Amino acid sequence: MADTIDVHDLPKEETEFIQRIVEFFRRQEQMKGIKAEKQEKISFASWPLGIKGKLTRKEIYDYL
Repeated sequence: MADTIDVHDLPKEETEFIQRIVEFFRRQEQMKGIKAEKQEKISFASWPLGIKGKLTRKEIYDYL
């Protein structure tokens, strides 16, 4: 893969547009890496009672 793109015969506005697109793609790749780092470790609070399912009010207040 080439590291350069030949744009010598294009108008200045189009070469600047291509440059902005390339910068946009680079930022997208950087954001993917940042998002992956943030999503690595998520810890949720746990319910200490260990009860699963629906409880009635009576069961909840009798338990505590």
